[in-house]
Amino acid sequence: MTLLGFKGVHPLMVLFFPLAAAAVLGGFWLLKRCHTRISTRLRHGYYWIFGLLCLAGVIVYPLVASYDSYRVLYFVCTLACFGALNAALGAALLFGYVARPHHHVSSRRRFMAGGMMAAAGSLVSMAGVDAATGEGREVADRRITVKRHPDASRGRELRVSLVSDLHAGFFLPTSHLQAAMNHIVAFKPDVVLFGGDLVEYELSALDETESFFRQLAGLAPVYAVIGNHDCYIDADAVAAFHRGNGVTPLRGEAEALQGPWGRFTLLGLRDVMETADNWQCALEHDLASTIMLVHNPQTVLDMPAQSAPWLSLSGHTHGGQMRLPLTGTLINQADRRIVAGLNAIDGRRIAVTAGLGYSGLPVRLLCPPDVTNLVIS
Repeated sequence: MTLLGFKGVHPLMVLFFPLAAAAVLGGFWLLKRCHTRISTRLRHGYYWIFGLLCLAGVIVYPLVASYDSYRVLYFVCTLACFGALNAALGAALLFGYVARPHHHVSSRRRFMAGGMMAAAGSLVSMAGVDAATGEGREVADRRITVKRHPDASRGRELRVSLVSDLHAGFFLPTSHLQAAMNHIVAFKPDVVLFGGDLVEYELSALDETESFFRQLAGLAPVYAVIGNHDCYIDADAVAAFHRGNGVTPLRGEAEALQGPWGRFTLLGLRDVMETADNWQCALEHDLASTIMLVHNPQTVLDMPAQSAPWLSLSGHTHGGQMRLPLTGTLINQADRRIVAGLNAIDGRRIAVTAGLGYSGLPVRLLCPPDVTNLVIS
């Protein structure tokens, strides 16, 4: 399902529209329904705050309109502010901060109501700080073991570390990079692969990741593909940054991975934002020994099964970034069957990493960032 340009959206997300309307207009419904219980002062205060929120929204929107991720964050924060205003009005009705004849609101009830609202505000504030900084959130070490194709050359196991989706410039915690580096160093890979989306919206954010990639290049050969967000900014500049830090960008190109593990071909595809049907170059290689690195796993599902290499590696989806216990991912940005980990879908085998950064919202719910370490035996 596609909704507002987002792919792989859970059907329950259609509830967003009535909920958004309720968050903005719910207060007016309360004012009308409970008009006999609401004092003039409270009513006027609500109108003033509502008007100021609208004015602030109009002023801020032009500042974020050109940035996709900040635009999503803007709408969510705006709805949250209107929702908080309506919640405060509801609390006022619930705890008696209204005009009622011959009714006295005890100081104890006022104290309890104020304390509960203050505690709720503190929790929301702390959650916002945690979401924005990401400090203390663990980066998972996802381990996947895959048996090579029977027709591939034999040898010892090939160890591959896959990282992706840093989205530098959008709340990328340095702790994520350090934790990822620790996992990779401990794994001792033969090759490191980067799955794209290095930056979010500005090339100046590349500086945040320079040390990270230089360290990776000192551990093992590093190869990278370009992601859709890199294409939004400047794919050539991102590729040049990779080359300057010891990383080999692959844009429809292949590299031979030959060693004691046998011989594999690493094929890096261009993103669909650069060219359509970019998987055609896979037909030029032995599919039984080709490892295909492509940013968007949807590309693998869009190619004929008989043309797909035996193993593909991707990022892009962030594992959904936010998952609910019963419904799973809310927005997957690809086929909803694709999850973080090893997928076997329609005759194709795709290993997907949840990435290290954020997009849209600086929040991960039941979907921690990860480094995907593969052992190809």
